[in-house]
Amino acid sequence: MNIGRCVVVRRQPAQRCLSRAIRLLLVPLALPVLAPVAMAQTSTPPQTSSASNTPSPTTPPQASKSAVTLSEVMVTANRRREPQREVPMHVDNVSATSLQQLGAKNLNDYVSYQPGVFFASSGGAGEGELVMRGVSTGNQTSPTVSLYIDDVPVGGSTVYAAAATFVFDPALLDLDHIEFLYGPQGTLYGAGSMGGLVKYVTVKPDTSGFSGNVGGDISNTQRGGMSYSEHVSLNIPLLKDKAALRISAVDQHTTGIYQAVGETPAGGADRTHTKGARMQLEYDPIDKLTFNVTAMAQKIAADGLSMGDFNLQGQPISGGPYDRRLNHREPFTQTLQLYSFQAAYDFNWATLDWISSYQDFVNHSVQDYPDSFLALLNAFGPAFGVDHPLSSLYVDSQYDVHKTSQEIRLTSRKNENFDWLGGFWFNRENVWEDYLLEGNNTPPPGTTGLLRQRVSSGFEEYAGYGDITWHADPTLDLTIGARASGNKQHLANFEEGPVAGSPGGFRERLISDDVTKMITLSWRPNDRDSYYMRASTGYRPGGLQAPIESTVLGPNANAKDTFGSDNLQSYELGYKSRQLDGHLNVGIDGYDIEWHHLQLYTFTLGNTIIQNAGDARVEGVEMQASYSNGPWQFDASSAYTDAYTKNGSPELGIAPNSPLPYSAKWAGTLGGKYKFMLAGIDAYVGATARGSTRRNAGFSGDSSDPNFKLPGFGFLDLNAGVNLHGGANINFYVRNVLNKQVPIGTLNDEAVNFLASVGGPMLVQMSTPRTVGVAFNVPF
Repeated sequence: MNIGRCVVVRRQPAQRCLSRAIRLLLVPLALPVLAPVAMAQTSTPPQTSSASNTPSPTTPPQASKSAVTLSEVMVTANRRREPQREVPMHVDNVSATSLQQLGAKNLNDYVSYQPGVFFASSGGAGEGELVMRGVSTGNQTSPTVSLYIDDVPVGGSTVYAAAATFVFDPALLDLDHIEFLYGPQGTLYGAGSMGGLVKYVTVKPDTSGFSGNVGGDISNTQRGGMSYSEHVSLNIPLLKDKAALRISAVDQHTTGIYQAVGETPAGGADRTHTKGARMQLEYDPIDKLTFNVTAMAQKIAADGLSMGDFNLQGQPISGGPYDRRLNHREPFTQTLQLYSFQAAYDFNWATLDWISSYQDFVNHSVQDYPDSFLALLNAFGPAFGVDHPLSSLYVDSQYDVHKTSQEIRLTSRKNENFDWLGGFWFNRENVWEDYLLEGNNTPPPGTTGLLRQRVSSGFEEYAGYGDITWHADPTLDLTIGARASGNKQHLANFEEGPVAGSPGGFRERLISDDVTKMITLSWRPNDRDSYYMRASTGYRPGGLQAPIESTVLGPNANAKDTFGSDNLQSYELGYKSRQLDGHLNVGIDGYDIEWHHLQLYTFTLGNTIIQNAGDARVEGVEMQASYSNGPWQFDASSAYTDAYTKNGSPELGIAPNSPLPYSAKWAGTLGGKYKFMLAGIDAYVGATARGSTRRNAGFSGDSSDPNFKLPGFGFLDLNAGVNLHGGANINFYVRNVLNKQVPIGTLNDEAVNFLASVGGPMLVQMSTPRTVGVAFNVPF
């Protein structure tokens, strides 16, 4: 790989480059009082949705061992609709209504109230990666957290799709609630869910009658200005109790807060416009048969990156913390078109689900490279036949992911002795990358193309999976599950230009397989308490990378054309309880994760590769608590995470016992709400505090990707609102009341980060300044 390839790294192109018993349940005794967190039945400070209690026609009636109350929170974590408190793992549930009340507008906002979950932004909405339970190497090869909309996976699964750089960032488009599944979900959800899974659950069509709602949000952010959004949803019955159509749309404008300086000065350089539409048709020709057809589209258009220039000591170097020196503008667009079909038939003894989907996920970005990189390229230019200096250097790249998935699943009813679930899964991803590296001349006027790449890759995954639950007695359950997966991959590349690393291109193929397993023991001695032990595994598939034929400093001895899977084993022990006649709900879990054969990037000048190197371990405790009585409601949640390398990777400069990136030792939220009557109408006031200890953005000592230390933080949010007659509501909110300005993330780019060690800027995302807003929603 050559100097041209190293600058591709930010967008991660195809060529770049039961252990022992868990003792962690004792750890909470040493944690601060604030450490208790979210709950087994309701969620963290954004309150849990109860809208999902409406029975779904696609799932059979289930005879629960304990009564389900009207306030029970239902989730689909185990591919069954069941009470959250009975799911033997850590699951959180956050309602869309709560997020709207808090002024949350994007994925970064959604996860900010979930201790143990982190969105590592790479520049703004749609750019970044999700991290759960500290399972991250910073610059990821492919995702460790999967994202679903209902039963459909969204986004790419491999490094070729830049899937750990571009994540689908949905607006609150007809959303009912978000489920957070902690820990590996490989048995039911497959590859790429080794850290956890985030599932967006939408509102379903209602065949019984016409309804809808309209709403909006307007806010003002310091340093930026006004932001606003509008949304509308319509539920239209087509045949009484037989068919209904649900249509929704959203339009969201978010102010920019970063200032571009230098050759292309601009205020609000990162302003963003998101628009989307969704349509779902449900048809129930007979009582036991249901068809659902869904089509949705969303587009994010940003004027630039939400990043400022910093040095490695944490100081801004281009003016203020929200300033970025640019020679070229950096627009970004993300578009998703998603179509799905689901048929469900109830055989009485089991339900058959057939789910088919197709999506086109496109990310187009432009990135300006800093002056230090430009100077380096100008110095080496003559060696590649570039005999005139360049005044700017930028990358224009597009990743187009076409993904088709098919799933057939048979789920038994809840039975007295055994429950079971089994299915088949097929996924095909085709990715086309078009990459252009070029610069502006000084003189002569014009542009110089340095590298043009056209990369195509394919990934096919096929799997059979299932689990069986034995009800040993009315209080004791044992569940065993497994998933056998195989995949085929191909990679082809054609490139040309002065810095082409493999002129004329290449083709490669790979076949591999993996097995994930799960075993869970749960005990419910009464209708209040639930204990569980869970062991599960997860993996990311290995892959292909370009053969390296041209470099600046010579060949890399560690470079290979393939890299292997990495995998982990997780052991979890948990307890959930309802006390004080249901007023108090608590949950606590401890876990131990053993992560093997980490997939890591190696960046040296002119050479970027992926290799398997070293093992890591994550130990943690998560706690949840919720108390409600009369007009008062309190929620708290916290996560203690100790994530570190075991044997390190000396050849990469990663020492043993190095903290894993984006892993805070402690993070927590604490919220309260008081309800009262105001002039005869329901009203409330609330406050939420969220905080975290410091994080590392990389590995300390890694010379190819130097670490940037992200400080600890604490934010305070306030909100209040009224519920008017007829169901309309108005909510007022203030986010980041104290206007804290804190670095919260860095750009995942080995090339830029490497140059930071020799004086170039590290690109850093800051917290959003104080934002004051009002949101309303009117149902009809």
